[in-house]
Amino acid sequence: MQWIFLIGDEAFTLKNFSKMHFKDSRKIIISDDQLEVRYDNNDYVVLYKEEKTNDMKNEFEPSAFEEYMLKLPFDDPRWIMVRYSNISVLRSLLSEKGFPTDVMIDCDGVRLGLEDIVDESRII
Repeated sequence: MQWIFLIGDEAFTLKNFSKMHFKDSRKIIISDDQLEVRYDNNDYVVLYKEEKTNDMKNEFEPSAFEEYMLKLPFDDPRWIMVRYSNISVLRSLLSEKGFPTDVMIDCDGVRLGLEDIVDESRII
């Protein structure tokens, strides 16, 4: 299992993804807390309910959080954790028609090679 965070403005919620098609998916399971997309070979992408700034603040050292917030173009951001089984299903999600184009992607400093599908300025 691997993960990233998608970060958007105060209107960014799990519902932003509920009407997407998810090309080549075999099963989509939606609940109040997560959206799970299943593919062949037990591959998956799971998006979890958004977290608010105060919830995420506790995950950082105070000075590190302030520095992190300076990288974001949002006054009151929301974070959605995305777990995925492999990079190809993550790339598929990020390439989907209807994927929000105004979100930041936090890869926790890991270079995932997403620059060819997402503007590099949106990757942290």
